[in-house]
Amino acid sequence: MDLLLLADENPQLIREYLPLSQVYLLKLEGQTQGVGLLQVQEQEAEIINLAIAPSYQGQGWGKTLLLHLIEVARQQGSPRVLIKTGNSSINQFALYQRVGFDLVDVRYNYFLEAYPQPIWENQIRCKHQLILELRF
Repeated sequence: MDLLLLADENPQLIREYLPLSQVYLLKLEGQTQGVGLLQVQEQEAEIINLAIAPSYQGQGWGKTLLLHLIEVARQQGSPRVLIKTGNSSINQFALYQRVGFDLVDVRYNYFLEAYPQPIWENQIRCKHQLILELRF
């Protein structure tokens, strides 16, 4: 759960989507250092949560796990993959675009309404949810 909380600070939401998700672990040096949750439906897949332990961030492991989840979705027949992030998640937003995702929607004030505590990242208040899509 600790790794999942790095990407989503709402434990209640995690408890709701975890049982519906395929779970992929990144093991390094015998320890779980990353996790990715994927939900695949008939017309789309969604990467629900993607997190890398802080000591392994910035080393390409997030991209490695992301590409693996995309490939799993493709192999399971999904024509597109969605991933969502916050307006303050600058590094994640850049990574998703570098691997081919396009911004397709914004849910304004999503984090203000869905999360009881303010979320700050990169000295920016997280307010809006950015929805990105990768089509095959």
